[in-house]
Amino acid sequence: MSKAENNSNILKVCFFQAYYTNYIRSQTLYEGLSKHNLEILPCIVNEKSWKRYFKAILCFIKQMKRSDVVITNFRCWEILPILRLLTKKPIFYDAHISIWQSLCEERQKCKLDSMLGKLLFWMDAFNCRISDRILIDTKAHADYFSTTFSIPRNKFLPIYISCESSLFNPIESTRNASSTETRLFWAGSGIPLQGLEVIVEAMKLVSDLQVHLVVAGSSPILDKVKQKSIDEHMDNISFLGRIPREQVAMEISNSDICLGGHYSKINKAKNVIAGKLFEMIAMKKPVIAGDSKAVRELFTHKKELFLCEMGSPTSLAQAISELHRSPELRKALAESAYDIYHNKLLPEQLVVPLVESIRKFVTGAANPF
Repeated sequence: MSKAENNSNILKVCFFQAYYTNYIRSQTLYEGLSKHNLEILPCIVNEKSWKRYFKAILCFIKQMKRSDVVITNFRCWEILPILRLLTKKPIFYDAHISIWQSLCEERQKCKLDSMLGKLLFWMDAFNCRISDRILIDTKAHADYFSTTFSIPRNKFLPIYISCESSLFNPIESTRNASSTETRLFWAGSGIPLQGLEVIVEAMKLVSDLQVHLVVAGSSPILDKVKQKSIDEHMDNISFLGRIPREQVAMEISNSDICLGGHYSKINKAKNVIAGKLFEMIAMKKPVIAGDSKAVRELFTHKKELFLCEMGSPTSLAQAISELHRSPELRKALAESAYDIYHNKLLPEQLVVPLVESIRKFVTGAANPF
């Protein structure tokens, strides 16, 4: 077979994204797919202006002529119906989250039974129905989507989030080796899902220990939490503000224990795994996470992670205290979790089921739903 003939057999994937920024979910999918025998046709427009939608659609019209299949990435729920009208080729829709659940239940921007709430619910269900495959981040989340929106369960393809393998690797700490203080690290925006209030209350409960929490992130919520911690003289928490991802990696490296979330009792928290958790285990750090159905798909308590009761500052404080006093357990957790990441969760490993599903759809071997 000639080189030209061989290239003609390579599947072409239109990688569609119209968001205001690069999102870790899309970045890891792109990284993983790029390491397989596929031709990726990027259709990526990341800017804050609403004009990004028009630019992305124009790019899509050009790329779909060459593509065999389309992957629509987070987030494109607003324009997915337009993309469906423009092509009959298989669409793999990375739903990632339910916009209805996120805005109505999690952030309480509108009531579940309001007109807007009903519209968002309909949009989530409709987007799932018009897609050929639905990518989702955990099996538990797939179960939720299937039950809530009455979508066949076998239409979902769970693909864990992972992280950029080029950035998050075990690296040497730059901290003073003589420090006796146990350093904790957490990063986020403070949205209700993450359970920041649980973390802060837990830090109050361990104020008698030599532990210090470093917080990275920037938002009005974090500004209020920072001011409250100052007013209450909580000197065991420091706030870095927004930092580049390269510095996030260094802060993880300099920590003794990482807080991987999620810690709230919000329903969604039970069905997802925080993206930061993958970054932390990729750098071979011990992680405390909320005990959920989603987390237990991959990890076991005191084997790879230290799991605590969700919504409980007391449980989180106990976890911090036990790991603070047990460097041996910290090391064992870090090594075991890293083994799982290195052997199963690298981007190129996670997308194998996706690559196989793409091939089945293009060859007509995919099962009907």
